[in-house]
Amino acid sequence: MTEDIDGGIDEGTGVRLRPLREGDAPRLLEMLHDPDQQRWGSPAFVPLPADVAELAERIAASSRAWADRQPGTLAITDADDVFLGDISWRWSASERMAVADLGYVVHPDARGRGVGRRAIVLLTRWLMDPDGRGLARVQLDHSTENEASCRVALAAGFEREGVRRGFLPLRGPDGVVRRHDVCLHGTVVQPTG
Repeated sequence: MTEDIDGGIDEGTGVRLRPLREGDAPRLLEMLHDPDQQRWGSPAFVPLPADVAELAERIAASSRAWADRQPGTLAITDADDVFLGDISWRWSASERMAVADLGYVVHPDARGRGVGRRAIVLLTRWLMDPDGRGLARVQLDHSTENEASCRVALAAGFEREGVRRGFLPLRGPDGVVRRHDVCLHGTVVQPTG
């Protein structure tokens, strides 16, 4: 695994992780407004940005977090630096627990190509690497109705651990918000890839 303070993380898997950049904004905005992302990924209380200008702080925060090796969002790119999605991590409870929660989104035109799985594996390896963050556990969850996300988590080496009932408020295609049960996945060892 190679890492540099400006560039991000690369392992030769066909995806790289790096801080968000201004040039990612148009594809990031498209991705956030995708109906499937709104249905499965964005909690109903998170406002959607109206235009690329509203993404400026999110992009700046990504660079700051990466420079400080703190929780944040990274762009998922291909070898040509094309934005394919994003992946984020945060402390599950406190930093002392050494447990991170992951979230990821793949741009609609990059879905079905293993992008999410490879990004999860890459970030998890970095988070659990003693030279990265040295975390003890990484976990993610998704609506139990989002079968594609379940397949991605399992393919990334995350075990299914249980269901949290009524956990996540999501906006349906009709705009109505309802609470979804979520499936929890976790890993305490390096996932295979």
